[in-house]
Amino acid sequence: MSALRAVPTEGPDDDAAGHDAAVRDLAPDTAPVAASAGDTTVDEQGELDPRTDPESLTLCALMWSTEPADTTRVATALTPGDFENPTHAELFTVVAALVTEDRPHDPASVAAVIHRAGGGQKDAPLRRVLADVVTADAPAVSAVHYADIVLSQSYRRSFHIAGQRITQAAEQGPEEELFDYMVQLGREQRAAWNRLNAFRSGGMQ
Repeated sequence: MSALRAVPTEGPDDDAAGHDAAVRDLAPDTAPVAASAGDTTVDEQGELDPRTDPESLTLCALMWSTEPADTTRVATALTPGDFENPTHAELFTVVAALVTEDRPHDPASVAAVIHRAGGGQKDAPLRRVLADVVTADAPAVSAVHYADIVLSQSYRRSFHIAGQRITQAAEQGPEEELFDYMVQLGREQRAAWNRLNAFRSGGMQ
């Protein structure tokens, strides 16, 4: 069962039942302490310190935010595909579902959802990322700000992907289809640019 499918639809009593067990998922991680590498703090696996990673900061701020307008805006504007880290994308899916359903979406409540999923070892990376994200210590009022950075990074990555697709098409595609394919990719990039601007202007609700 995925963590998303475990998002509860029961009443408050069921929420309380899983809360205590879920708190264990927020215990301090036993992973090695992060070491500094240049201007960016990374751990021994080369991963960014959550305190400098926009994806971690977005998730942290979103979970702690108590402003419905901000949480709804971020949860509905971002998509899992905007996150480069697949586990961040999975965690966002859980948090966004809780926000959309107007349920508590603080770290303990998110941990309870993951605990109810009963994924065992399979969900260990998700639980670890949740514990790491909580340490990002992002201000709750900054959810929209950090979400803007995630969207911007996603937009730039989309150009790398488009470039790879054009290269592949140039090598393997029928020549009579190449121009139309390039036009299609251009339209997709224009739509991505419009989406980013809509979020920045407050038009995505």
